Amino acid sequence: MKKMKKIFALLIAMVMVLGMSTSVFAAATADSGKGGKASIQITLPTDNAGTNNEITYHVYKVFKATSNGTSSAIAYQIDSVNGPLSAAMTAAGFSVDSAGNVSFSGTMDPNGNPNATDAALNAIAAYATDEIGTGFKAKPSDGTLTITGLEYGYYYITTSTGTAITVDSTNPIAQVQDKNTIPGKPDKKIVSGKDFIGSLDEAGQKALAQVGSKVYFKVTIKKVKGATNYVFHDVMDAGLRYNNDVAVNPAAVVDNTTTASGDTVTVTFKNDELAKLADNTDITITYSATVTSAALQTDPANNTAKLDYGNGHTTDMDQVSVYNAKFSVVKYDSTDASTTADDTHTVAVTVGDTTTYYAPLTGAGFVIANADGDYYKIENNVVSWVDSIDDATEFTSTATGALNGEFTGLVNGTYTLIEKTVPAGYNKAADSTFTIDENDYEVTNLIQSSNVGNASGTELPSTGGIGTTIFYIIGAILVIGAGVVLVTRRRMNANK
Repeated sequence: MKKMKKIFALLIAMVMVLGMSTSVFAAATADSGKGGKASIQITLPTDNAGTNNEITYHVYKVFKATSNGTSSAIAYQIDSVNGPLSAAMTAAGFSVDSAGNVSFSGTMDPNGNPNATDAALNAIAAYATDEIGTGFKAKPSDGTLTITGLEYGYYYITTSTGTAITVDSTNPIAQVQDKNTIPGKPDKKIVSGKDFIGSLDEAGQKALAQVGSKVYFKVTIKKVKGATNYVFHDVMDAGLRYNNDVAVNPAAVVDNTTTASGDTVTVTFKNDELAKLADNTDITITYSATVTSAALQTDPANNTAKLDYGNGHTTDMDQVSVYNAKFSVVKYDSTDASTTADDTHTVAVTVGDTTTYYAPLTGAGFVIANADGDYYKIENNVVSWVDSIDDATEFTSTATGALNGEFTGLVNGTYTLIEKTVPAGYNKAADSTFTIDENDYEVTNLIQSSNVGNASGTELPSTGGIGTTIFYIIGAILVIGAGVVLVTRRRMNANK
């Protein structure tokens, strides 16, 4: 009777279920090929990722067993494949008598599990070499995976998604729940920070960022039940330069931060520290990048993140995008117009339903100012704003009317276009404004332009015109007026 109690205690003690359970929706069956009467039914894990990726289970026979099919009549014995108990198994509380019967003398916690959980499980993992088959596969949507045709015995099961599921007995059916949780993809957002110039959308998935300024990223990874082998990967497009400033909270979970092949940032986590965190704890990763491209209007700089977990599994990627805007100008001679386009009249200006074609005008220089009255300057793909118009970047119109550069790397705001250099013989064009809206990532907002006309200046007198006649007329009027005044005064004096 005493021996039977120990054996029964072993059966209760080694039901090790690590994690959260899931409902059974369907059943997948795999035959072990052993030809026995026992089976293991695994309830598949919660899939937070929603990818329904295939999971691999490895099943190892630890001890053989004899049973009449009821839990009250079962005995465990050494399996010749695994051989004598290892020192670690003995230290964990396992023992074997002279007849080869196995018993367990470890202490129990209030839930009926061994107190030395890690030691016992690690000892079994190292001891059990008798794998049944080469791995059994199922998807979370299958609900359950049933492995049939097993011999009676005590089995150890591992999963590719996380920590080992359980050790249990086939007597004759072992019901096992894979309570590990499949992690969802990293939650990546762009956040505001020092030296960020621009705007963010409400979800933090898109940003308008001035070229040369910084963008800041915050990634949240959830530590789920059974989490193992977490490795975070980040990849930045060429329009962003990583500032080598990654920080992780809590810092203790980090093994190292490197740059693996193809990655911009790689963060590897410690399994033992992950195990110490409560399930569903948020791990945050923060870092920044400098915007290096002034041409992100139609092809933004994308930044992707993913998480490796378990053994060979990877989440879907989360992506954020960084944009900037540009403004261009075409200059034309408003006094040289045509109703049709030809080699001379190449600048089309549409007003209502009417399009008129003008001759391009060279030699006009433009600058822009922001709402604070500072002037745009771009140098080495870095935009700055200066208080003197003489220090501003000026682009000049060419033979086509287009400027020899564009005002690129801009963000949301209202800007004033100013003609700084006026072609000889023409009037200065009036200042005009344009606005780049925040949270609008359409091309019509990010790529704007203006056709600016110049009229000829007021004409001065020339040969064949009124010439100097006007001056003679004015002089004559002045002389006559002076004579009238003189005569009037003399009469007034004579009458006194």
